[in-house]
Amino acid sequence: MYKIVYFLLFFIMATPLCCSVFGQQVPIINYSTTIDGRVQLEVSSTTQHYYLLQVRHDSTQSFELTTSIQLGKSGTTTLTEPLAYYSLAHYQVLEYPIAAPYDIDGDGIDDISELQNFPTQNPINAAPSIAPVNGSISIDSFSTFNQLSIARDFVQWSEFLNGKRYAKFIITDFTTAPKVYFINGNTHTLHADFANAVGIRHLGNDVKKGQLIYHPTTISNNGTLGTFAFNYSNGHGENFEIVQKCHELLAANMPFLNNNLSYYVTTNSQDEYERDSTKYKTSRIPLLFEKDVFAQVDYWGLNEAEGYGFFREMSLSDIPGIKDIVLYASLPNSLPRVGGIITSVIQTPLSHVNLRAIQDGVPNAFIRDPLSIDSIARLLNHTIYFKVEPDKFFIREASSEEVNQWYESLRPEQKQTSPLNLNHDAILPLDEITFSMYDGFGAKCANVATMRTFGFPEGTIPNGFGIPFYYYQKFMKHNNLFEQARLMLSNPDFATNRNLRAHLLADFRKKIENALMPNWMRDNLEKMQASFPPNTSIRCRSSTNNEDLPGFNGAGLYESKTHHPNEGHIAKSVQQVYASLWSLRAFDERAFYKVNHFTASMALLCHSNYANEQVNGVGVSKDPVYQTNNTFYYLNSQVGETLITNPDGNAIPEEILLDANSSSSNDYILVRRSNLAANNTTIMQGDYLNQMRTYLTTIHHEFEGLYDAIGNETFAMEIEYKITRDGQLIIKQARPWVAYQATHSFSIPDSDHLDFNLYPNPASDYIQVDWIDGNPSEVMISNMLGKQVLHQCLSISNHPDFRIYIKDLPPGIYVLSGFLAHKGTYTSKKFVKR
Repeated sequence: MYKIVYFLLFFIMATPLCCSVFGQQVPIINYSTTIDGRVQLEVSSTTQHYYLLQVRHDSTQSFELTTSIQLGKSGTTTLTEPLAYYSLAHYQVLEYPIAAPYDIDGDGIDDISELQNFPTQNPINAAPSIAPVNGSISIDSFSTFNQLSIARDFVQWSEFLNGKRYAKFIITDFTTAPKVYFINGNTHTLHADFANAVGIRHLGNDVKKGQLIYHPTTISNNGTLGTFAFNYSNGHGENFEIVQKCHELLAANMPFLNNNLSYYVTTNSQDEYERDSTKYKTSRIPLLFEKDVFAQVDYWGLNEAEGYGFFREMSLSDIPGIKDIVLYASLPNSLPRVGGIITSVIQTPLSHVNLRAIQDGVPNAFIRDPLSIDSIARLLNHTIYFKVEPDKFFIREASSEEVNQWYESLRPEQKQTSPLNLNHDAILPLDEITFSMYDGFGAKCANVATMRTFGFPEGTIPNGFGIPFYYYQKFMKHNNLFEQARLMLSNPDFATNRNLRAHLLADFRKKIENALMPNWMRDNLEKMQASFPPNTSIRCRSSTNNEDLPGFNGAGLYESKTHHPNEGHIAKSVQQVYASLWSLRAFDERAFYKVNHFTASMALLCHSNYANEQVNGVGVSKDPVYQTNNTFYYLNSQVGETLITNPDGNAIPEEILLDANSSSSNDYILVRRSNLAANNTTIMQGDYLNQMRTYLTTIHHEFEGLYDAIGNETFAMEIEYKITRDGQLIIKQARPWVAYQATHSFSIPDSDHLDFNLYPNPASDYIQVDWIDGNPSEVMISNMLGKQVLHQCLSISNHPDFRIYIKDLPPGIYVLSGFLAHKGTYTSKKFVKR
């Protein structure tokens, strides 16, 4: 007698029935249902036969789904299936002789041979056997599910899995002869890793990937506590017919289920569900909604941290300050640096709000109806201390002294002086600007110019001009604007009164916009403007000396303007860009990081404007969000001109992880769809993905060498890209990813008399120094044995900073000494060249 004679097994195969010459339909002599809502079908049977149960969703259709298999008993046999019952007209039972078994799944192995080896083999799953270390082609018990599944407190890119036990699945050849695989999550974190291990070569449109999640405290469709739910990778939706087929395939290959498998509708699949909601109502697919899972959650500590600040209720149009602890009733897509975050709507761990909180190390929590809690409501518009823990929060009033001390501890010890080389004094075509000229034209301009040497197709990198810092400095001095700025900053309330500061800065920006530009500058700008084709709109992009730098990218701090032909002289737009250097947010950010406001300068990158683009986006030459072990590039894309970098409150961008090591446009993970894409289509696809992979690889490797960052695991390049209205993929910007930490760094730990600032590569061949007590007449550098290795005699400079070139010094610890002639003293400071 066969060893599995006592087993009742349930399966499904979505292939057309190929009738065996030995198989025949047998009548169903009794129909009933169980207390858990499943069908029971009784047929006359013998021990020399086995029986297949088949189902159809519509009584007018043919039978194409085999949902269970069972060896016959003497007299009668009862068949059931794991899902909710249909009426009798939806079922048929086929009988086959055990001595001459059929191969219902068409995999070349007969049904009985596979039944004997179940669950290693599977009679009606065409998937080949796989090693248990990789996974299984069936789940025959809850114990097996536990062996394959994992539970994590924080799950990358699928926050609905947090704290849940789940197993991933892949169904290949979905439209022809489906092959169902359940992945061993203890071995393979990603679907792609599993696919590579078992020889699945393509994860394209005929493959469905997702998760089976166990919810132990949720009422299932059978009325008992505990239910399984499946969904697709990253919570994306599929149309009803695909969901229905997956539901059947998964359930039948989990024969221990008893009408407790649901389809999990997440926020990412809500649109597809609503479109097909009528079909779901008449189907046997139970639904579990993400919002219902979280319905009883009143608190969620998303980022465990503490902080101080001024507690403010914010709308999406408000601009929070660095020292604000903000309360939102809806989620902003982006945030500047703040002191802490509370939302009264459910966040996810991978929301942009929480990612920013993690990046800045600030507390962030969801609290249901927070202003109904007295301890929170009474502190609104007060300075507070706020601490977030996973299961509770702590909030109290704080003194202004506590707040100021806290933020002072977060700020750099030394003042920062931005790199400023005024020897670059001419407007230049981009093809004449080199990487090393970043200190004259800004890193944004220099990096775009540098990418024009990478051999990309014509038009991939914008062509145009760079206007150097020299022009900004001359413009400001010509109009005595620096003196007016110093007068503004001397107001005793300027630093402490944010509203006053905002008002005075707005007034100062108007002065910059309305000031007179020197004639020689207007003439040169006019020549540049005339170099563009007639009737060209020119994009005037900010390129300051304190953005796009290693360790500080300054994204979104400054404005760019498009100058249209009917606006006359381009000086108008140039001055508007100059004025943005003094916006409230830019000023506060510089003040927080102790950046010198007067050496901070604006250059411009000018090129033809791109209008009516099809796509715009941001990409990174690694995966900084989900940290998938340098396997993927990260792409964030949006339809048309809706910005990724500064989106409106309702726009959700597309997220893609692009396999960096593949040559196929199909090798990517679609993390999230854009809610603006028509019919839930993918924005970036096909040749564009192949081009993007090539461009990002080249940009990463080229700049990795230029920044002397080879082997530095923190290094990556962030790009901004567009697909123009003509269908060309263009790269409009590149800068080091904000987390990049240059290895050529310098530490200067022990003096109050010098303010050092080193911008790492490409400026690693010098130290730029601000001497508070006046400029020295000479400087010396000695090694730790006291031997002098460098001596420079200097003349008094009109600028408060100068450079000490140390390019030729070997790595080591040194002492820098400066003689202050007017005080007759030396001031010394140690630094380390690595």
